[in-house]
Amino acid sequence: MTDDARREAERGRPGRAGAAWLGLRPGTLLALVAIAALLIPLSALSQPADSSSPGGKLARLRTASGLAQASLGAVDPTSETMRLATLGLKNVAVTLLWDRVNHYKKVEDWTNLSAALEQMTKLQPNFYSVWDFQAHNLSYNISVEFDDYHDRYAWVMKGIEFLRQGIALNQRDPRLLGRMGWFIGHKIGKSDEKRQFRRLFKADDDFHDRDDPDRTLPERDNWLVSRQKYLAAQRLADSGAPLKTTALIFHSEPMMAAINYARATEEDGTFGAAAREAWKLAGDEMVKFAMREIPTSWEVPIRLGLREDELARATRIAAELEALLPGRFAALEQRLRAGLSAAQQQALATPPLDRSDAQQQLAAEAEASLRVTWPMVAREAPADVQAKAKELARQYVEAQETAEIIDRYRDIVNFDFWRAACEVEVTEPALLAREKIWEADREFENARLQTAKKAFEEAFAAWRQVLDASPVLREDQLTADDMRDVVNRYRKLLEQLDEPFPKPFVLQDVLDRAGPASD
Repeated sequence: MTDDARREAERGRPGRAGAAWLGLRPGTLLALVAIAALLIPLSALSQPADSSSPGGKLARLRTASGLAQASLGAVDPTSETMRLATLGLKNVAVTLLWDRVNHYKKVEDWTNLSAALEQMTKLQPNFYSVWDFQAHNLSYNISVEFDDYHDRYAWVMKGIEFLRQGIALNQRDPRLLGRMGWFIGHKIGKSDEKRQFRRLFKADDDFHDRDDPDRTLPERDNWLVSRQKYLAAQRLADSGAPLKTTALIFHSEPMMAAINYARATEEDGTFGAAAREAWKLAGDEMVKFAMREIPTSWEVPIRLGLREDELARATRIAAELEALLPGRFAALEQRLRAGLSAAQQQALATPPLDRSDAQQQLAAEAEASLRVTWPMVAREAPADVQAKAKELARQYVEAQETAEIIDRYRDIVNFDFWRAACEVEVTEPALLAREKIWEADREFENARLQTAKKAFEEAFAAWRQVLDASPVLREDQLTADDMRDVVNRYRKLLEQLDEPFPKPFVLQDVLDRAGPASD
């Protein structure tokens, strides 16, 4: 350093050696100046919104897209404070917490598991899986650690109350309402302690006063409350809230809750008009579900109740095509059959069980080549009607494919069975059959064997009427399995009376379908 520079530095004036005096390189100084300059637009972009200002560009975008916490649900000051306290390392903290959660679950340390998940809900208040995981943990994992059913019920309700907190913070997520409906319905109504749980739930003033103070005692049935939660979730989804789950299952839940309510009513020993009204409610929900538009993976929305209408439309269009192009469908079939090789014709003429491997292959190829469709016929139509024929063929294919898609989606939720059940269970024979089976089981438990035998046989006679009136129920395996269980109880009764099983039995066809376990 020169003498002049040294003297200037000693006087505290940087002069031409300012950057060196600050201990910075010129490039570093320029970078700091650029950063300082960038802070000005960043500050304008990230300005938070408040009561007097919409905030910066980012705040306005969050509000417009519904991503602000106030748009998603209630604002939790503790949650906001914890996220700020992580100084941008929230994701790291959450990752560490998930690791601790998995560890506590493995060692069954439920106390620390609950504490870790509670912290995660503060850091990720809008992450669905956190709320679902913790609620399931409380209601299912921790509750079974207790012997007294009162303690188990208390923990089940803690999980349900935890979901209520999540719903408050995520008011645009239908899934949490759906999960609350599931817990109230299935955990309370399907557990081994369901009789005790259902009774405790109906008497739970703390829950019902918070949930709906105007709810009457009969309306406190867990399945009816479950249905209310599912309906609330449906309304939220219908209002435009994104549904990040399978729409088919989601929209079937109100119907299934109503069906479970009707079945639980009869299991409790309530029959007559009350049971009929319960099944009528289930039937009403079935009709709504059948006519609700369901999105599909084919990007073609469907209504489950319109399968028969689509098949009728296809039949009607096929008749129009036949009238427009008389005899051409059959003629094309004959022409294709005439074009088969001698080996293929011989393979088709051979009974399937007698075909060799080579003939099986030839027969499959021949059947594929003989498959005639209306679009194929329309392509060969005369020029003056070809355009109309192609349009009708397109409509025919559309109706057939829509019916096939509906069929596949029906199978997923066992739609045909439940629709038939809702239609039949309100009838006098079905109501009588359910009541007599309940009566027979009670009488058998109390060792009144002759009375129980008579009730069983009256139930079987009533079931014969029910099944004769409903081919769907008569052919369904679920019906056969349920009936097998009832008949097995009847067999045990006859063994105690030292009486033979009646032959022919009035429901023998159902037992045959149920399989060997009925013997």
